[in-house]
Amino acid sequence: MKKLAESCKNITWQLNQALIQDAYIKLIKELRRCPTLLEISKEVNLSINTLKKHVDELKFEPLKDLMRTLTPDVVMAIANSARKGSSASQKLWMQIMEGWAERQEHTGKDGDNLFQQMSDEELLTRLNKLTTLDK
Repeated sequence: MKKLAESCKNITWQLNQALIQDAYIKLIKELRRCPTLLEISKEVNLSINTLKKHVDELKFEPLKDLMRTLTPDVVMAIANSARKGSSASQKLWMQIMEGWAERQEHTGKDGDNLFQQMSDEELLTRLNKLTTLDK
């Protein structure tokens, strides 16, 4: 099967590609399995022959892991739960969507903050000791 160069693909090809991707998502959610080419063909009203050409070049990450198609639904469930007051969902939302992370404090033997009690010179000395141990 001859593959088209990226620059030769017209708008119809690109629109069909998007339709096929959307159909995969829709049918995976409905059927709870990977749809057949016949099912996709009926959904997008394209021939199986045309579908095969598109599927060969389909770069669609959720097809590698079908459960990834559920991600938008899961994120919406987290958002709904967070709005209803679930602190666990609120925390998860902040971690996933806002990149928030809990602050971790590293302490020394006496419980003081390890990095605040060490001067640059002391840190450099300790690092030098570690590198000499490796030799």
